[in-house]
Amino acid sequence: MKAILIVEAFSTGMFYLQDILDRGFLPLVIYPRQSACGALSEEYERSRAACQKKLPPQAVLIPDDGDFSHLLQALSSYDILCVVAGSELGVTLADRLAEALELPGNPPQASALHLNKDLMQQALCQKGLKSIRGRLIHTPKEALAFWDELATGQVVLKPVSGAGTMGLHFCASPEETVKAAAQELEGVDLFGKPNREYGLIMQERIIGTEYIVNTVSRNGIHRVTDIWVYDKVARGSQGNAYNYARILNRLEGGHGELVEYAYKVLDALSIRYGPTHGEYMMTDQGPVLIELGARPMGGSFPKDLLDQLLGHHLTDVSLDSYLDGEAFENARMTPYRPKGFLINKFFITPRGGSVDSFPVLTVLRSLKTMVSANLSQAFTSQQLPTTVDLETAPGNILLYSQDESQVWKDYRILRTIEEECFSALFQIDAPSEAYPPFPPQIPALDGSMGKIRILADKKLSCPPSAQEPCQEAECLAPDEMRENLPFADTAIFLMQAQYSLEERVSLLFSLIRSVKPGGRILIPESIYGPMSIGRKGLERLLAAFGVILEIPLYQKSPCILGTVSDK
Repeated sequence: MKAILIVEAFSTGMFYLQDILDRGFLPLVIYPRQSACGALSEEYERSRAACQKKLPPQAVLIPDDGDFSHLLQALSSYDILCVVAGSELGVTLADRLAEALELPGNPPQASALHLNKDLMQQALCQKGLKSIRGRLIHTPKEALAFWDELATGQVVLKPVSGAGTMGLHFCASPEETVKAAAQELEGVDLFGKPNREYGLIMQERIIGTEYIVNTVSRNGIHRVTDIWVYDKVARGSQGNAYNYARILNRLEGGHGELVEYAYKVLDALSIRYGPTHGEYMMTDQGPVLIELGARPMGGSFPKDLLDQLLGHHLTDVSLDSYLDGEAFENARMTPYRPKGFLINKFFITPRGGSVDSFPVLTVLRSLKTMVSANLSQAFTSQQLPTTVDLETAPGNILLYSQDESQVWKDYRILRTIEEECFSALFQIDAPSEAYPPFPPQIPALDGSMGKIRILADKKLSCPPSAQEPCQEAECLAPDEMRENLPFADTAIFLMQAQYSLEERVSLLFSLIRSVKPGGRILIPESIYGPMSIGRKGLERLLAAFGVILEIPLYQKSPCILGTVSDK
């Protein structure tokens, strides 16, 4: 049986496994020995072990003891068609194995260009391409000397390898530069490599719009598979937090120049076969490479979603670049036409702490364009760090639709709540909520409110004796809420602190769904006043749930008043 070898099946590289099986081939998997790629961090080791557990039963795991001759001997009994790198850590060994097995691949002598951010820039400069001025530094003293040499207002410091903006610093003074260098030189990069040994890259800071250009190559011929636009949020000197990456679904002015520059970068870095993930900055002076990886883009987007959006997913078209010249060429000549619009929104924690509840789960349920979400980090640890890079993001959500405006609408809902009232998504270190004695004060009921539904922590005698009688009022406790309730004309929310914020937000969403379009929702001051998210946070949630906020009425008890607009 013919086989395909994956070196470091990890993240998006896991998708190779099913693609290989679908083509009728045997997947072989190698996880390079630690000594070959530095001392891996405990977190990466855990993730790697989790990937190994997900290998399909047909996959053959080839052990690696660090001896290259032993590895070749273990592979000698297989009819291998190609070797692919499943992640950053697989690049060097994949290149070396492809050459030894006389298979298509990238030249091993160029492997360092695909991993070392300093060598990448040097290679571009030598080819006369626009590059970023920078230098490898190993001490704070070297950083200070290079600051003086650059003579620029801001510099960037980051590990020479790694990914995800981990260890990235923006420095606007010599003092900040020395402090950041001293801090990072005592640390490690994303893969556990000590920065003091490998060094930090220090560069002038460039300003512009950041893009992702993903490609596949066959025998030095390159094809763009997809282009994305980044939006990041500055986090002081600690770098950038990822806000979103959105698909570029139509080219505009300047994008052709970006792609042509990307092709020249691939040539300069000796990319011959397989996928690349390139990050570029479009500046006033034109595009410039930030960094490039000779492997598929991470993020683990669902394959079926990418197939729907792009007509392909990267690991499958990567295999074409090795195995099927006709399919590669046909795809290369096909116009770039993404179908629909996709945003990958990353959550940004403004202040870290212990997570008490997850109202975000209900918010996500309310979004029309949500296709998937990953909050595993927040669920697992119940702790959120302050977000300064990709690794400290508490999770992400994919928003997709044929209607671009609807995607942007859902994005703005999330971003507004995130910026103005983060605890309405992830409640961190929740303060106690001092509610008045039960039952709470509620607005006066009258006949114009139609059929009324009241939801409270405990069963109320309805209507309360202090209120004007209303024959059509229905009082429910939380355990009486269900999906098939008949529509009400008006709903009053009286949930207090007996339930967590996450539970109350979920019940509020269910209550709103039980009101007919055009019906009203009321939340009295006695309820929203003590809530940790406050009136503004609750109003943001109501808007996310399809409620139009209304002007409060004169000489009425203070309350949030809204109209249910859409189911």
